[in-house]
Amino acid sequence: MKLLILSDIHGDYKSLSSVIKKESFDQLIVLGDLFSYYNDDNKEKIIDLLKEYKNKLILIKGNCDWMINYDALMLKAYDVITLPFNKHLVTFTHGNTYSKGFLPSYHGDIFISGHTHVPSITKEFNIIYANPGSISIPRNNSLKSYLIFDDNKITLKDINQNIQKEMEI
Repeated sequence: MKLLILSDIHGDYKSLSSVIKKESFDQLIVLGDLFSYYNDDNKEKIIDLLKEYKNKLILIKGNCDWMINYDALMLKAYDVITLPFNKHLVTFTHGNTYSKGFLPSYHGDIFISGHTHVPSITKEFNIIYANPGSISIPRNNSLKSYLIFDDNKITLKDINQNIQKEMEI
């Protein structure tokens, strides 16, 4: 199963749409921060696009998403969720509550979070930690980026589909 994992959209419909249309995937994982406090110009377009993929979507609440009424939008969103994918237990969360060093009591062998806008893939003490970065506002001299998780590897790509880092799992 191929997962497309992205985070921290912050109202950037153009980047979101571009990544979703360029990549093939079985599941779309969005790790929160759909909008920004200061910019919700593309709110309806982003919601409509996510609804197109509703049957493939796993949506995580971000710290900037507190004002979203997911029930009214007919979307389900989680704070944290651990699911089996590709022979691994994978925990998904935004990253403002749980993060490396502050894991939930129940977590998988792969922990994927956003929030920092800094992409990374590391392994420590038999846990793989991954962060897709941000498709809108990258930090620490990183590029707009996202993750692909398939059967045997996690790949970090910039929004032009250039591979930035890979880890075999």
